[in-house]
Amino acid sequence: MQTIEEKVAELITPVLDEMNIQLWGIKVNKNPRHQVLQIFIDKEGGVTVDDCGDVTLQINGILDVEDLFKNAYTLEVSSPGLDRILFTLEQVNAYVGKEMVIDLSMPVSNRRHFRGVLTKVEEDILFVECDKEEYQIAYTNVTKAQLIPVI
Repeated sequence: MQTIEEKVAELITPVLDEMNIQLWGIKVNKNPRHQVLQIFIDKEGGVTVDDCGDVTLQINGILDVEDLFKNAYTLEVSSPGLDRILFTLEQVNAYVGKEMVIDLSMPVSNRRHFRGVLTKVEEDILFVECDKEEYQIAYTNVTKAQLIPVI
């Protein structure tokens, strides 16, 4: 069975492809009273406010017709930003050598939260240097990976 994020991605990806915009990721904040659907987009040269507005106009109708949400929801379209959340292993792999925060579903060395440098990725294992130690983390154990921006 597909998750709501997978259903939304399936519906909007063809529209984004036509606009030469990449779907970076989808996040649903599941507040029982009011859900927020966050769609992160990216493109070569960066995303503008106009891009976000155009995407919102194009996909809003599709989402309304498909009626995926039982209750009211808010649609937010934005760029991933400098502190981007990494939604796939491929995205994580593109940031080897960068500092990031990684949260886990199951503890590794009695920790569920790591802030360190991703030193390498081998198959689906992330090697993270944190507190002068290197940890090996299975990507399937990652609940969130997010870049720490360098300004």
